[in-house]
Amino acid sequence: MSSYRNYDPDTLNKLHQVELEILDKFNEICQKNNLNYSLCGGTLLGAIRHKGFIPWDDDIDVIMPRKDYEKFLEIASQELGDKYYLDSFKTNKNGYLPFAKIRKNGTIFDEELSHHINCHKGIFIDIFPLDNVTNIKKSHTTAGLIKAIINAINVKVKMVKLKDARHKILVWFLTLFSTKKLMNFIDKLAQKENNVDAEYLVCFVGSYSFKSELIKKSDFLPTKLTLFEGKNYSIMNIYENYLKGLYGNYMELPPVEKRINHMPLNIDFGGGNNENKENNIKRPN
Repeated sequence: MSSYRNYDPDTLNKLHQVELEILDKFNEICQKNNLNYSLCGGTLLGAIRHKGFIPWDDDIDVIMPRKDYEKFLEIASQELGDKYYLDSFKTNKNGYLPFAKIRKNGTIFDEELSHHINCHKGIFIDIFPLDNVTNIKKSHTTAGLIKAIINAINVKVKMVKLKDARHKILVWFLTLFSTKKLMNFIDKLAQKENNVDAEYLVCFVGSYSFKSELIKKSDFLPTKLTLFEGKNYSIMNIYENYLKGLYGNYMELPPVEKRINHMPLNIDFGGGNNENKENNIKRPN
């Protein structure tokens, strides 16, 4: 659901600075409340390979064990203050994403896929939950159902067409239910093994495959610190297995055709600092 575009360097740098500001606030709240998290996905890869952002990356991803994630959702609205907005289906009645975002009020990051949706479009960081896996085979089946429900939600909010969705009959059936009910169903499925101890954790709502998202709990905890853009942030204890699962030889730069970032129509950093897509975001040759 993403592709790759080149940014004007000044625009990308401004975007990074706003995202780092949001990450700093998130990190502050987690430290204050003893919440575990880790940089993840391309952000973790950037921390290890570049000590900061991957040069073409335009977002920040973090991941939290479910207990910490739910606690964060409980306290975030108050802790974030008026400058930021917690975007979660649990706090936003129009929410359509199965994970949370922190957005900066007064800014805009208008993505093509969600351009038509009436929602907060502020610059953001993504926050993903991690849930227990006690039986890999059964959880793999659960992950497939969750992906189908996410597909159904994307069809309902017109981010994809039914002809592009996998498991078309199941997706069509699921679209008969409200987005809120589908979100709650995803949550129930993802958390069904959280009341018992488990060797593995997984992000059921991530964009990668179940196998790629699977993490040994002992690889994740205890977290540790690493440098990202000159500051210390939390990462999982043993990151190598995770990054290999996502990217293979993660220290090797991918070719242009395999690079991914978001697709903004326009960016506004607040105070009238609008950056138009046609002038600042270019498709690669």
